[in-house]
Amino acid sequence: MGQRVTSYVMPSCMPPKKKFDLKNPKMKLKEQVFFDENESIRTCSDTETVFHTPKGMGARSCSDSPDSTQIEGKLGGITTRAEGKYPTAVHGQLSALKPPKITEIPGSNFNLRIGPNYSIEGKKAASGPALYNLRAVDIIEHKRKIAHISRFFDRSEVKLDEKEDVTEGGYVNGLPRFFIVTYMLPSYAPGFFSSSKRDGHGYTVIFCFVLSKRSLVESKDTKGAIKVLRKFCAVDPNVSDKQRGKNLWKNIVKVVNYEKLGLGMFLNQYIKRYNAKPWLSRNPDMHKFKGDNYYEVDLDIHVYNLVGLKFMHSLQPYVPTLVLDIGFCVQSEEDDEMPETILGCIRLSDIRYDKDSLKVNWDMYSKRF
Repeated sequence: MGQRVTSYVMPSCMPPKKKFDLKNPKMKLKEQVFFDENESIRTCSDTETVFHTPKGMGARSCSDSPDSTQIEGKLGGITTRAEGKYPTAVHGQLSALKPPKITEIPGSNFNLRIGPNYSIEGKKAASGPALYNLRAVDIIEHKRKIAHISRFFDRSEVKLDEKEDVTEGGYVNGLPRFFIVTYMLPSYAPGFFSSSKRDGHGYTVIFCFVLSKRSLVESKDTKGAIKVLRKFCAVDPNVSDKQRGKNLWKNIVKVVNYEKLGLGMFLNQYIKRYNAKPWLSRNPDMHKFKGDNYYEVDLDIHVYNLVGLKFMHSLQPYVPTLVLDIGFCVQSEEDDEMPETILGCIRLSDIRYDKDSLKVNWDMYSKRF
């Protein structure tokens, strides 16, 4: 009973999932499929097909799948890479729409921790420039949530700025060249209990950040935000929160224009209370993956508490009118880790999920297996 009450009132998500242990972070379409306690299946397919593993069967190898050469060409209208292993599902489509729906904003839009003695003084100040530059944004519609989205696109498709971005290499002094962050958003109404439904139709918003040359120069620093991020990326993605330590993933979302929208009392009060206030993500609602030149963080909104899910669902009709400032960082704790610095940030506006989402025919994709 205590756990159920906790899951109802706390912003973190419970019950904890079984360990999501990807044995090979570079897995392509031939992979192993894992499940967690809420029966949400992490796999490259997005439908109830043989590629999914029913709960109770554990992980199975997809050794009976056809060779990748059999799936070359187009999958649901999305051209695969030359080796026929990826549909290029993410390549900045949203950023190409007019009028601009994404805007680069300075890190100074966000107030973060500064030292010394933050635990006592509690002082914050405007962040310095972001460590990573935003270079692509996409929205993907799906029938079931999909983790590790980086498997499904060719990052060479992302347009880089040669003056501002690190344009080649994998990990530089412990920092990945690409940082991929996703919000896995449910479109369905939440159940009476937050744990009654944790998967279904929704949208994944994908942010692709690229290491800045400014950060490259600072990447050998042994203190400050660079030190914190390097330590975060060095830890095995599958470790427990306790093993990871105090440097947790931090999210900040600010609804810039909510006072002008005429929202109802519930939405106004909720936004006013939590607007621009950071919240931390832990293993139950966050999945992490490490590739040859990227680090990915997936934020699973499907498993949030009931009040948060009801807020998100009630806000859906107003999404096209919202102006959102979104930022991410890894939390600093000690004096030699200060000041905190935004990892990456963005402003979104006029987002219409039905029109702006990339249409990937996951049914056709999964039938190839």
